[in-house]
Amino acid sequence: MKKLKSILTSRWALFICGLASCLAFAPYFIFPILWFSFALLATKNNNANHKAAFLNTFCFGAGLGVTGMNWLAHAMLLGDGYYAWLVPLIWIGFGLFFGLYYGLTGWLASFAKPGIPRWFAFAGWFCVLEWVRGWAFSGFPWNVVGNIWNGYLPILQVVSVVGVYGLGLFTVLLFTTPNFGRKLKPSLFALFALAFVWGLGSWRLYDAPKDTVWGVKLRVVQPNVPCTLKWDPREAQNNINKMIHISKENNTDITHVIWPESAVSFLINLNERARLQLMAAIRQGAVLITGAMRGVNADDKSVANSLVVLDDLTEIKAVYDKAHLVPFGEYTPLRGILPLEKFVPFDSDIVAGPGPRTIRVEKAPVAGPLVCYEAIFSGQVVDKKHRPQWMINVTNDGWYGLSAGPHHHFAMAQTRAVEEGLPLVRSANTGISGVIDSYGRIWGSLDLDDTGVVDSPLPKAIAPTPFSEYGNVIPLLLAGLCLLLSLRRKKSA
Repeated sequence: MKKLKSILTSRWALFICGLASCLAFAPYFIFPILWFSFALLATKNNNANHKAAFLNTFCFGAGLGVTGMNWLAHAMLLGDGYYAWLVPLIWIGFGLFFGLYYGLTGWLASFAKPGIPRWFAFAGWFCVLEWVRGWAFSGFPWNVVGNIWNGYLPILQVVSVVGVYGLGLFTVLLFTTPNFGRKLKPSLFALFALAFVWGLGSWRLYDAPKDTVWGVKLRVVQPNVPCTLKWDPREAQNNINKMIHISKENNTDITHVIWPESAVSFLINLNERARLQLMAAIRQGAVLITGAMRGVNADDKSVANSLVVLDDLTEIKAVYDKAHLVPFGEYTPLRGILPLEKFVPFDSDIVAGPGPRTIRVEKAPVAGPLVCYEAIFSGQVVDKKHRPQWMINVTNDGWYGLSAGPHHHFAMAQTRAVEEGLPLVRSANTGISGVIDSYGRIWGSLDLDDTGVVDSPLPKAIAPTPFSEYGNVIPLLLAGLCLLLSLRRKKSA
């Protein structure tokens, strides 16, 4: 019994808690697991010195990094297995990555007095460092704690005010209240706070309208083309034919057809003849919105990963180039030093676009385009000076198979819709595709590995949310308040 108790209170237990914590995220949403894992972490850290606090939270974060990002291994095993040797390095790398961020959180919090001050300090620094992780070194805001609530829509409504980082701050405060020992009051207070937030969200959803944009009928296409065939030049025409066939079936009232990321593998702006065949996918007067590769500069063979709007005469009416590029997928960091190739088969690296912008879409409201994982960056998805009326996210999650990764990705896109108060329409090559309104409600979707379409009216945007106006200033102010409260000198049990 003594040996079991020693194991349960060791850093191995914290590592295992981190491993298990991925179950709080999509597609499982078992949030009570964090109530236990964060409670154990907070209890271990309450009286820990600086070194012990760092190591405790490092072990926890490393566990979450290993399991929370294990879906990336699927991409390494595609094709001929050229990247298979990277699988253990991915587990180790993301374990270190998350471990360092979590460890730094615990270390900074350890400068506060034990008890309530350290409780506030941990939550405050946790929020700040999650935000830093979202933009530092191009940013990687995956497994942000606030996203555990995507399965509980009433609680997700909070992000319209405080954003996903603010919801993460609330979550950490909530789940670390058992740190106060065996006293019942803190836990009861946490349950009351959770019920209160749930009630507010339910009240917001109760009267939430379901207004639509008149005259717009969307068809979101999910062709389900395996990544092993997507970039095979011998299959390029078959892939196009498949999308055209799916798009034109019973499309008499469809005004806008949306294809996923890089659905068009040829350079769309440099090949008008090839572009002409795409018009078979839409009826007269309709619009095709597609992910496509675009030639930027013929001299140096520069290529952009773009979203393109085409009218029924094949004219390109609007273009958006992806700004957040995927390392090793679209460009190779330290090219010439690392012996690695890109996943995307083009001679040069993909060229990054200028960032969020609003584009005109024929016969529809202005839109904010997002290519691939650009939808995961809280507060960085729309042009705030020219607010769009909906967001279009085209992506290809086929690299990750039937793993948790595509579920995470869809959940984060859903969070952006609630934060910004804007509907989001998402076309994914192999799933998950769907139409999400400004409250995060899913009007229609296709699951992983489904082939088909989602036909839906376009939900109307709502008035700008507090978060859409002020962005991550709000959660950072709340984190600053927590850090101020952590400066109190009185020790609390």
